[in-house]
Amino acid sequence: LVRSGVLTSVHAFATDPARGVFILIFLALVIGGSLALYALRAGAVGAGAGFSPVSRESLLLANNVLLLVATASVLLGTLYPLILDALDAGKISVGPPYFDAVFLPLMAPLVFLMGIGPIASWRKATLPDLLTRLKWALGVALTASLLLPFVLGRWSPLVAFGLFLALWIITSTIALFVRRVRAAPQRGLRAKLRANSAAWYGMMVAHVGVAVFIIGVTLVKGYGIERDVPLGKGETVTVAGYDFTFQGVTPVTGPNYRGLAGLIEMRRDGKHLTTLRPEKRVYHATGATMTEAAIDAGLFGDRYVSLGEPVTDQGIDGAWGVRIYVKPFVDWIWGGCVLMALGGFLALSDRRYRLAVQRQPAALSGAARAT
Repeated sequence: LVRSGVLTSVHAFATDPARGVFILIFLALVIGGSLALYALRAGAVGAGAGFSPVSRESLLLANNVLLLVATASVLLGTLYPLILDALDAGKISVGPPYFDAVFLPLMAPLVFLMGIGPIASWRKATLPDLLTRLKWALGVALTASLLLPFVLGRWSPLVAFGLFLALWIITSTIALFVRRVRAAPQRGLRAKLRANSAAWYGMMVAHVGVAVFIIGVTLVKGYGIERDVPLGKGETVTVAGYDFTFQGVTPVTGPNYRGLAGLIEMRRDGKHLTTLRPEKRVYHATGATMTEAAIDAGLFGDRYVSLGEPVTDQGIDGAWGVRIYVKPFVDWIWGGCVLMALGGFLALSDRRYRLAVQRQPAALSGAARAT
């Protein structure tokens, strides 16, 4: 859609048709390969015994349906303005309010089922048994999610709900881990841990990654702060407990650009933390002006500062517009994605899958000799 020009993308590479060819080839390989695998294994679909409505299979199926509906809702929100425009029914724009109202309610039950699915029995499970296995995990997640927003400084129902979903995944994963290790017939903790497959550990790591991702998104949405302030030389503004002091602007020159760099000292409780240097650059080749934000990254939050425009007629020596962002736990979003990817690689490294691939050619050659 972007390459055709029908849909406008915010990404600069979207206007480069040459790169679009490689992306289309990649999509064709991924989608075509998955459909080919499905076609090759179509005969095995539906084979085997059935399963009850309360079972691990049912929970996996429910999550797949929710993912499919969520994907369809995003596609609908993307294409709906184009459809209305094509029908001469008016022009509208679909923004974050639509996706927040539609996508999030679909993700909440999906995340909740993620905590139940791994601990449910295959084929058939019972609700009383699941409640017995997970009651302490549910209680800990609920209690902690109600108390943590007070510790973080401000209670919010949306923050509490997001933390509940994340903590629910973590506590249910711990419950599964403890139950699995205790049930292992081997003696010694090390032997019990080695008895579990790489795919099982990959599932646990990926689920924890989802929880970390949810924590990051929840706290950034709930406690992120953005301030636009005019600052003169020597003036200070306090944002989220951090003091930002504007020290002025100096010219800078790079290999392919010229620009201006702001000097902003960041302190907390009177202690100097760092000096941030946001820039406004003008590139020689195109004449385009770009804003380079200065970032102070940390495990529990990032601070961003960008330089705006002069707000007085005194040039670079006068006051400037400065935009300051404080994003708590934003790096946890990326950390959660890394954990999810790591879980996937652990699952792929499972020795059982390699042995299954090796057994198939051996079985085929044995059958050929028998005939």
